[in-house]
Amino acid sequence: MQEKLQRQEPMIVVIVTPLNSIMEDQVSSLKSKVISACFLSYDGSVVSTFDDGDDEVGNTNEEDAEGKVRLPTSMSISDLKNGCSNLIYAHPEALQSKEMMKILHSRTYQERVCAIVVDEAHMYIVLDGVISIYDFVLKRCHNYFRGDEFRPSFKRLGELTCIFPKAGHIALTATATPTKIKDLAAGLQYSSECVISLNPDRPNIYLEVLTRPPNVRKYEKYDSLINPISKELCEKLVEFPVTIMYGEFGSFGILLPICSHDLKEEQYTGEAIPENRMFAQYHTDYTQDMKRHFVNELTKETPKLRLVMATVALGMGLNAPSVTRIIHCRPPTTLEEYLQEMGRAGRKGQQAEAIIYYNNSDISKSRKGMSQSMISYCKNEQTCLRLQLVQHFGFNHVVYSGESIKCCSNCKRVFSRGLLE
Repeated sequence: MQEKLQRQEPMIVVIVTPLNSIMEDQVSSLKSKVISACFLSYDGSVVSTFDDGDDEVGNTNEEDAEGKVRLPTSMSISDLKNGCSNLIYAHPEALQSKEMMKILHSRTYQERVCAIVVDEAHMYIVLDGVISIYDFVLKRCHNYFRGDEFRPSFKRLGELTCIFPKAGHIALTATATPTKIKDLAAGLQYSSECVISLNPDRPNIYLEVLTRPPNVRKYEKYDSLINPISKELCEKLVEFPVTIMYGEFGSFGILLPICSHDLKEEQYTGEAIPENRMFAQYHTDYTQDMKRHFVNELTKETPKLRLVMATVALGMGLNAPSVTRIIHCRPPTTLEEYLQEMGRAGRKGQQAEAIIYYNNSDISKSRKGMSQSMISYCKNEQTCLRLQLVQHFGFNHVVYSGESIKCCSNCKRVFSRGLLE
């Protein structure tokens, strides 16, 4: 872009993203490659970056050559004004603060900003008038709010298109239906947009749907999920496939004591300290340092941490190449959310699996935000789950071309039935 516009100074790209964890991970990775980048705090008052790293070390998980966690360092507002960073990550709220508006309208930025990127764009799409589960987590509330009330700065992202009319504008998402893509383009004030879409099928992930006991059986509803997992962890230990189990916060109190009781002293890899435990829980109430530790551990090729019981607070923007299994103790409310979460398995292309457990209460229409598409997916016992998933996103074929028995639980059932007949 710099050569195309015949500019002497390096150009600037502004990336709008909804989570601090995404910003830190991306900027840390860029700085390890000695690429100029920074990120802003929620209100835009603090600018942070990371020290340059040695790209030959090969660390992209915020650790240095000695294995120590890399922490953000401060950067001055004056450096930001002078365009010292070529890649700037920010919340919508930060970009719409008075100080940042002055900077964006300054001559330096008007001349040097070549692109505006809206990352995780599905976060800005209101689903049927109700915010998604990701919004629920970020708001840290116990009730859903109408889309207009949730972080209203998201609604004003189209202003960036007007402020930089000559720049390139890109919105990125892995989970948007054709209808939602049109809504997104309109909301961001894109004109003559070019849509580039790829089939969302993940051929290396085996899909499975299973039932679990009803909620009235309070102490048994998770037994069929947790006991086999704990037993497998005891048997395989460090060979246990790295697994994320998504569930409700209350279910953590069941999983952790069972695993601790079953593994006893073998629950630690090395010294008996929390950092060396093979299983853990992750939720929004943890401190930033605790969250950073878990994320850093998961991003390793061979993490000590093998099993994580998490709320949806863990995941978006997470690059964890070692994860090979995603288990939902309760289905999410939409297929968009499910595709995001199950897609965190098999990121290196290795064989992986995504399993949903559900009961009738989980997919009841009275459950807030529950979509008909998610209900249909869980209840589907006849047709290919993989095909059903991609059809929701506007595709009529799957990428998978392997054996039926390795496609999904429905295809496996049909294949096995054919053998018996």
